[in-house]
Formats: sequence, C-alpha cells, structure tokens
Amino acid sequence: MKPQNIRICFNNTVKALFISALLLFNTNLFAEDLEVTGNITQLGNDWLVVQGYTFYVNQNTELRGPNGSIVQFSFFQLNDLVQVKGNSRGDGTYLATRVKWEDVPNNSNEIELTGYVSSKGTNSFDINGTTFLVDANTVFRGRRGNPFSFDMIQVGMLLEVKALLQSNGDFLATRVKAEDDNHQHGNEMEVTGLIESKSTNSIIIGQWEFFVNSQTVILDRNNLLIAFSQLNVGDRVEVKAFKQPDNTFLAVRIKLEDNPQSQIEIKAKIENINGNDITVGGILFNTDTNTVFLDHNRMPTTISFFTVGMLVEVKGVKGQDGSHYALRVKMEDFINNEVEVRGTITELNNSSLQVAGITFDVDSSTKVFDHQNNPISYSSLQAGQLVEVKGVRTSSTSVKAIRIKLENNEDIEIFGRITAINSDNIELNGLTIFVNTNTLFLNHANQPISFSDLSVDNFVEVKMIRLPNSILLALRIKIEDSNNFSKINGIAGTVSGNSIQLPSGVYSINAQTIIVDLNFNFITASQLSSGQPVIVWSATDASSNKTALQIRLLASTPTNVGEQPITINNYVLNQNYPNPFNPTTTISFSIPENQQVTLKVFNSIGEEVATLVNSNLSKGSYQVQFDGAGLSSGLYLYRLESGSQILVRKMMLLK
Repeated sequence: MKPQNIRICFNNTVKALFISALLLFNTNLFAEDLEVTGNITQLGNDWLVVQGYTFYVNQNTELRGPNGSIVQFSFFQLNDLVQVKGNSRGDGTYLATRVKWEDVPNNSNEIELTGYVSSKGTNSFDINGTTFLVDANTVFRGRRGNPFSFDMIQVGMLLEVKALLQSNGDFLATRVKAEDDNHQHGNEMEVTGLIESKSTNSIIIGQWEFFVNSQTVILDRNNLLIAFSQLNVGDRVEVKAFKQPDNTFLAVRIKLEDNPQSQIEIKAKIENINGNDITVGGILFNTDTNTVFLDHNRMPTTISFFTVGMLVEVKGVKGQDGSHYALRVKMEDFINNEVEVRGTITELNNSSLQVAGITFDVDSSTKVFDHQNNPISYSSLQAGQLVEVKGVRTSSTSVKAIRIKLENNEDIEIFGRITAINSDNIELNGLTIFVNTNTLFLNHANQPISFSDLSVDNFVEVKMIRLPNSILLALRIKIEDSNNFSKINGIAGTVSGNSIQLPSGVYSINAQTIIVDLNFNFITASQLSSGQPVIVWSATDASSNKTALQIRLLASTPTNVGEQPITINNYVLNQNYPNPFNPTTTISFSIPENQQVTLKVFNSIGEEVATLVNSNLSKGSYQVQFDGAGLSSGLYLYRLESGSQILVRKMMLLK
C-alpha cells in the first residue's frame, strides 16, 4: 500500500505535560545487586544488554531520559549510553530497577570540560583559557563522595566542569567535580623489584623506601590479602605508591610478583565484556574484586565504566591451566590500531614470533633492541626470552611487529609531572632521570617524538632501569597528559575539514588528529557535521590556539531511510528523515488495524510542542511532515500512540 501523506500545521502553543503515561517508577529501599554504565549492545521489546549483562524491564522499572525526564522503554536505542541498576533473577539475568539515559549534551550552549586549573579568582577559575563562573547553585562533588567546595580548588588541580554559555558570553558552571584523589595526580610511582631491606613500617627497593600504613593493600601471588609481616627480604614485589607532602613515598598496594615468564601486558581494544570477563587482543582475562581498574586519569574506577571498543592496557598473569587473570586494567585516552604485549616468546621462526598467544609477522623494517635499547639483530632472539612487542594490525587476523625489545626483570615505572628539563635528563617526583640516544620518546598518541618535544608540566610515564652506578636511565618516556590538555564534551557548531567549533572555541584539525565514532571505529572529518554531540581532546599552546588531538562522535552517523524501525506487534515507527533536520523532517509509521492514532512531539524536558496526528486512521502506512521553524535547536521526542501501543523515538533539530 502506498503511504498516505498527511500535512499538518501545528500550533506552537507549548503545553506543559509531564509524560507520566510513559512509565511507572518505584522507590528502592535497598541497594541493587548490580549497577553498570555502558552502551546498549543488544535491545529487545522488554530487555537490553549492557556490558554483557542482560536486564529485563517491567512496569516497575524506573526509566529516565534527558534531564531525568520520564520516558518509555521504546525511547532507548542501540548504542545509547545508559546507567542500569538491577537485581538478580537467579538465572544469570537481572531485573532492572532503573535505566537512565546518560547525559550527552543536547543543548548547543552546554559543555563538559575536563582539564587542569590554570588560575583562580574570587568566584571563578580558568582551565586552558576558558573561564568558569560559579554561583550559589553550582554543585561541587569530590571523588567517592568526598567533600569538595570552591575553596578547595587549587591551581594545577584536575577538574571536570559542566557549564552553560550565558547570553553575555560567560560560562556559568552548573557542576564542578574533582577528578583526582587529594590532588595526587602526577605523584605516582610503580616499581617492580626485590625487597632489599625491611623495617617495622617500610621496605626498601633499589634506592627508594616505601612506607606502609593501615590502608596499604598487600596481596600474595594469588591476589589474597596478607599481612605486612609476611613479606620477606628477597621477595620480588610490585609496589604502587604516592609521593607525600614530606617527600616520602606511601605504598597504597604491594603485591608479591609471579615468575616473570607467566606475566603478560597487552595494550589493545576491548573486544568483549561478559560479566567479570574482558577480552582484549583475543585474550580473555578473568577479573575479580582485587583487579585494579583505572580510568583515563589513572584514578580507580570499576569494570562497569569500560565498553567494547575502548583501548586499554591490561597487566595480568597466565595460570598453569592456560587461563589469564587481569591484575590491572587501565583506560587509554587515545585510540589507535596498535597492539603492544609483554611476555615470553613461545614460538620463533625467520618470519614471525608468538608472544602471549599473538603471532607477529616480522620483516626487514622490524626494529629489535636489547634491554637497554641498543639495536640487535632479530636472529639473536631466542624462545623463552621476555620481550615487549609493539605491532600494528594489518588485517583482522594479522599483526605486523614494528618494534621488539628484550625486557629486564627489574622494571621501574614512574608516572609524574616533569618539573625540570636539563640537557641530558628530566626531573619528576624528586628524581633525576637521564636520557641517551637510545631513549624512546612518545607523544600522547604513541607516535615517536624527540627529547625537545617534552615540556615542563607534561605528565609522563617513564620506564627506566637503575645502572650499576645507581643512575636512573630512561628507556621510554611517553606523554600521558599535560596541563595544556583538555577534554570537552559538547555539541559541534561549524565543522570543516580543518576545524570544529564548540561553545568553548574553535579547535583546529590536522593530519595527526584522531577521529572515531561512538564505537571507536576510525572515521574522517567529513563524517562530522554541525549539531552532533562530540568529545574533543585538545591542546592549547602559548598563543591560546587550540588543536584537536582526538574527536569522538557520540551519536550514530546521520540516519537515513534504511535505518531499522521500531516494530511492536506490527506497529511500526520509523526514524525521521532527514535527521538531524532543519527545519522540516518526515516521520513515517504503520498501524495494523483501523483505530484512533495520536502522534505528538515533546522537547527534552517533557513539554508537548506539537500534535501531528489525532484522529481515526485506517490500517496502513503514513507519512507526516514536521516543521520545527518556531523551535530552538535541541533533542526532541516523537511519540506514536495507537490502541494500547506506545512507541517513542528521538530526533535532533539543528539550526
């Protein structure tokens, strides 16, 4: 049957409507069994899958949309970012008590920016040239529920700020959240080595003394808690510590280390998350409550914040039964197609080697180094040696080795802020670390740079060794963050091949800018358009010029007629086309029988802005044109109600 065209001019009179008919909600008196945040990877009529967990919904499930508005389950779509709370049904699935659509800016004047405070005024603070005002309504949040206020903000502190652009051009902060624990970001040290001596409250490894207190977590080789008294001189341990105000190091975690031959480190994209299991680079890692999960800022988080497609670094061990256990999983900000592993060579021939179950192809361009970064020949490698391999995927099944390096068992890894740069060394965390011609320097995207590209206030991860004369020699220095880096979440304005505009300014796009879609697949700048929600990682130079280091599109690419429609009991509501639109778009739907039909449009806070259809219709398919000329840019919902069926979809008006 040919679709019937209905052209309806609507009244712009705004009718306040609380969409209570879309759902019912209940108040939970007790904590739920499970809480996860992630993208919807599968979606049914009454169920959804997030982070590998299956949640069912019923009439008591609380469903929340933009700005906390009440929505109906059909509002949610594949790839939506949601927070779900639920209780076990006893069969491996969960009954959702709450499904909440996570905030993605839908207001073109709203931004969410993460960066380091560069200055502070009486009622404002600056982050990389952007000034944020605060008032009595600004909400301040500390990590893990710790108290936080405007008075506690310091220069150099890492903050996440949600703000609205005012009519006079000022940014008013609606929420300010501390992103590091006790201003510790940049004072971190991680050392692996032998305990040389021990006192009642400290251990010495190399030239460092690490103190312990009642909060220090101490684990055995099986990740079970043990007492400090069970550590012995000569034990090989990994220590994570933070530098204290008195320049001493306090250990937050000490773990007895396994045989280096059983260790594995891999940096690759997450391929699957199923419960507490996470698959990275083709390797399934088990995790538990002792696994350390770190966010982009190296701060503790949980597995629920990880999603398929993310680039992560996993440090783990391989058990005698062949299974892998993750000791630490860390988010990586910048996406690439590289694979990095650290482990023993299990297979070796003239054209390939296998490490951690991954086969790397080698050729004349593959570079090979000894444990001090001196060049050696590929033929000198032997099976059983501990190596670090960096490769790039050439296909879904092949990885080409770019760099192979023999590893020393006594690793020293440190993360901190560079406080001084001299002719042949850098200073951070009170240490002087020397460099030589073999030191490898990498930028934020893992691309080679030179020593001269480092700057004071860069946050760097340094891998180094201690020479016999006690000098610290850097094998690798990688820029992880910088005071001039920011992360901005907002609605794109004007977009071209060489720049993208956000409320906080214009960010240039160059050949080094990484651009990915919602699922971390690489796309080009031509696939970005005005009005799309994006996250931009940027660097600001001394002249206040802003460069986009990475852009992530937070929405599916613009929809077309071929997009999958919502279908329930033969009722069909298609995605509007075009979408985004300005100012008109077409909405099509089908009904299986003759009955009363209403089609209404609501704004993001639940106010009705248009009634497009309100009449008895015959069985068949229909098209309705919606004209948003009198409305402002933003997210809108359109709801089809026919008989006992209610279907809801989202659309974006961009002007």
